[in-house]
Amino acid sequence: MVLPAAAQDGRRALVGYYPSWFEATSQSLAASSDAYTHIVVAFARPDFAWDGTSWTGTGLQFASSPEAIRAEIDALHRRHIRVLLAVGGATYLDWAPLAAEASPGPVTAALRAFVEKLGFDGIDVDYEPDGAAPERIAEYRAAIKALRRAAGPDKLLTLAAWSTGADCTADTGSEACGGKISLWPGRSGRERLVFRDTTLFSQLNMISVMSYDAGVEHFDPVKAWSLYRALVPSSITLNIGFEIAPEGWGNATLVADDAKAVCPGSVTLGDAFGNDVDKPYSVSRILREGPLTPRKNSNPQDGAMLWHIVKDRNLPACGRPVAVSPRELELTARVLLDRQRSASPAFSEDTDDH
Repeated sequence: MVLPAAAQDGRRALVGYYPSWFEATSQSLAASSDAYTHIVVAFARPDFAWDGTSWTGTGLQFASSPEAIRAEIDALHRRHIRVLLAVGGATYLDWAPLAAEASPGPVTAALRAFVEKLGFDGIDVDYEPDGAAPERIAEYRAAIKALRRAAGPDKLLTLAAWSTGADCTADTGSEACGGKISLWPGRSGRERLVFRDTTLFSQLNMISVMSYDAGVEHFDPVKAWSLYRALVPSSITLNIGFEIAPEGWGNATLVADDAKAVCPGSVTLGDAFGNDVDKPYSVSRILREGPLTPRKNSNPQDGAMLWHIVKDRNLPACGRPVAVSPRELELTARVLLDRQRSASPAFSEDTDDH
């Protein structure tokens, strides 16, 4: 599948998540920066229902009416920004009703009607239940297929992938990771197992790796993204993820550029396979060595994702305000991404040197 018009102007992707529960106290959806190619509204319930007039049953927590949010989505469209509906997230975990709909059913029908009514450009799959057991893999696969049916053939289907989901584990085998197994338990290797059904790739337009909330001692975003890029075909745009400090777990402090990596948590010490890294945990380094380093599976629109675009920077790292803010990240990422606008230089064969 080919991404619609917003990504056709040659800009590399910059995806920003907008939490609906912040709307009453922070910037409006329509105030999102022009740096973004896609805004993802979070979160709808996977056991979705809709009465056609309110937010009841949807999981969304806007203070404004659906009609008002439709007007804001229209305003973003006039600025050539695509808007998607995220389904799932960390708190909405009941995927069973949706996954059970092997053909159109009430959940997919309600989602499709909602997407059409509010003018969304597609759906984002945020499957976050714990574990990688066979029943989880089966449910995840079924959910992707159901959400493609809900989106319809002419809209985007994107996916937020777990940070260590492309890692190698005892269940996946270690060949793709240089013979090593990830130090991380839980959801590690889950997307690698899910995508053994390679037909799922034809369902997706874009994947954003949630490469954060894992600290800096045993996790390198570049390594995590590189493993996904080797796994995912070049037809799919693949973005590397960021979160404004403080992150939800791990005490990592994201900074804009290498020179600001001076406080605890601003240097990536090692990766998930026991390798030393000792490089800045910075937007510039992560983009430079990730999406902006061409690989044999690269897509010219590979870019970045931010969770989330209205989060305040409220961590004065070691007494110095070096942690990146959303506005600083937007500017830093957009400048770096636009320097290689639609660039397709020679591919690198080595994706495991970070």
